[in-house]
Amino acid sequence: MARAKRVRSEIASSRSLLEERDPDIKEMARLELEELEPRVPDLEQQLRILLLPRDPNDDKNILLEIRAGAGGDESTLFAADLLRMYTRFAQTLGWKVEVLSSSDSEVGGYK
Repeated sequence: MARAKRVRSEIASSRSLLEERDPDIKEMARLELEELEPRVPDLEQQLRILLLPRDPNDDKNILLEIRAGAGGDESTLFAADLLRMYTRFAQTLGWKVEVLSSSDSEVGGYK
């Protein structure tokens, strides 16, 4: 990741400027370090994620089954909430959602 390398280079450059005699340059270097150093852990984490091996299942479809458990009407309402939650999540990622089968309950949930 070029961004992490560039930030590290800028940090090294700013640290070397801290040894200057001019107080204005020292202050500018200190301010730049205060801005750059907090970004390093974030960039390192992004780099670690990018270096992870690709999962062969990433491009495959899934089949998710949601069933109401024991609990009567509350469990059917919870199953409906889960379905809405997963559907919205998938749609925000641009995934296609297809309900293969459902059985509505009397109170608006799913059996």
